[in-house]
Amino acid sequence: MMRETHCTRAAWHLTHSRPEMLVDYFNPWTPMSRQVSMLTHRFSVVAALCEQVGADDELVVLRNALAFHLLRAATWWRIDFAAPRVAGMPTTRFMAHIHAHIDRVAEDESLFDVLTWQHHMRRGDMSHVMVLGTDPLCRGGTSILYGLDGQRRFRFALREDGAGRGVAWDATAHGDFVSTCLDARARHSMVETRNEALGEWEDARIEHARAAKYHMLHFRQDTSRPVIDRYIEVLGEMTRCRSRFGRFEFGNILNHIAFLLVRAAHERQVSVASVLREGTAQPINLRVANSIKKRARAYVAHGVDPLLQDGLDTMLDSVVSGYSLSGQVQESE
Repeated sequence: MMRETHCTRAAWHLTHSRPEMLVDYFNPWTPMSRQVSMLTHRFSVVAALCEQVGADDELVVLRNALAFHLLRAATWWRIDFAAPRVAGMPTTRFMAHIHAHIDRVAEDESLFDVLTWQHHMRRGDMSHVMVLGTDPLCRGGTSILYGLDGQRRFRFALREDGAGRGVAWDATAHGDFVSTCLDARARHSMVETRNEALGEWEDARIEHARAAKYHMLHFRQDTSRPVIDRYIEVLGEMTRCRSRFGRFEFGNILNHIAFLLVRAAHERQVSVASVLREGTAQPINLRVANSIKKRARAYVAHGVDPLLQDGLDTMLDSVVSGYSLSGQVQESE
């Protein structure tokens, strides 16, 4: 029976946990947290299956591919990454999985080389750019090309359809892909509309720059201050956003922090309001606690691996929002 269960789970993951099904690198509107959650969780499950007796070669190949894409995703969105904390294994072992993957996949080996030793390009040369792909969402007669230069920074180039093969990379460079994507789409909009006004694109770029520091700490627990202080800070950031993309990004960050608050209440077996009161001198009422719990539910619905949702929904169900003056449990959804 255990062998049959192992084979069934392995077959499912071989079909449904391939990196290309989990990550959409070129679409900034796909929540980063959801994609990272899927890569992290599927890697841990597949790695555990590989430790069992009779793991086949395909499963090992999948594990190695997931390891590579977990590192690529951290680079793509500029997230602080440490294998012991994120992947649950020593760095040397995690990197061995990545090396096994790039030995098989030449394109990924080239990208890994740019990020590390740079044997295949002019080391540190920002004029030497590896092409990553084209923007699948842009419209019109001009395409957007993305690349990574010798200084390990993301770049873009606009190319008119039907033009020659030469590529003129824009001089702007960023440490994360989304910043470059927003720059590229702003420039693309100007070219296609002949409109010099950046409008919402400029707001989106400024707001993403503020959001980037929160993305960097996605895998890390900030113990220097109460979580509620971060929640209030991010809520203020989202309120100030003028672009749709800024509100989208900060909304996702806020949902994640709300989830951390509710999870803390679950682990300590207290109400959400109790956790909030301990963390801030500001007045906390039931409406605030309920709002945080709803945002935590939104995070589970849109920000984590679907395979984890049932268990996390059950956890959220077990946490109450707060208490009335009479001491009776009060909660609304």
